[in-house]
Amino acid sequence: MYTDNHNHTKHFSSDAKMSAHELIDACKALNMRGVAVTEHYEGDYPHDIGEPQFFDISVFFEKTKEWTEYAGDLPLYKGIELGYQKHLCAFYDDLIAKYPFDSVILSDHLFDGKDPYFFRQCYGEDMIYVYTRYIEEMSDMVENCNNFDIVGHYDYINRYAPYEHPQIKYSQCPESFDRFLAAIIAKDKCLEINTRSVDKMIKNGHSDVLPDQEILSRYYEMGGRNISLGSDSHSSDTLCVHFPKVAEYLASFGFTENSYYVGRKRYGEPLLPKN
Repeated sequence: MYTDNHNHTKHFSSDAKMSAHELIDACKALNMRGVAVTEHYEGDYPHDIGEPQFFDISVFFEKTKEWTEYAGDLPLYKGIELGYQKHLCAFYDDLIAKYPFDSVILSDHLFDGKDPYFFRQCYGEDMIYVYTRYIEEMSDMVENCNNFDIVGHYDYINRYAPYEHPQIKYSQCPESFDRFLAAIIAKDKCLEINTRSVDKMIKNGHSDVLPDQEILSRYYEMGGRNISLGSDSHSSDTLCVHFPKVAEYLASFGFTENSYYVGRKRYGEPLLPKN
């Protein structure tokens, strides 16, 4: 009974495998409260992978009319995941203002101008150096851009890291994390807890897979309350993956709601079932 706030379909995200109907069918089978379709929009993506990493937004809204009808009683929210680069902030702010999105995720898929998925050489640098640089860029992202709701997967950088203990932690760069979290709170944005990151860590054989407790406790201590659960699903078998486990973990820090957005307005649903 959760809303999953981060998902991709093969219609508009080139790396996704599921159709919108497969997504909706799986959501209904899981008795989900709602689902956001947040297709990739990567302006000036630095890697040539044979397909554009952006889409025609007008066509997207036309397609979602049919998807919404097919979804019936299942709330289907129209979203987008923007790929940050500093020179794109003003463009993104203007672009998003033109369309009736429900939610906008802003993510950084790049380190040193390249995607670590393709650019594994970045991990040849010291882990603290890499993670500090990445969180500093995430801070720049939140401070420089405005027209978004959710800060996507702050831990993207550790997904493909070959380090023995790759989980990103507050203690590795506390000043950078304080800057990052303060920017989120100052702009009343939402920190995403991306369970695709958790799932990848599990599949890679790591035991320390949940978001670092110091990051969460520091965010709460600083006044942060807005948390968004997103499975970042590209196929229907990972919808809401690990949500109950992660929700219970988040509640232990004092968080009470999973945030979701309708018409760019934040709403909250309980992280844990009410007694």
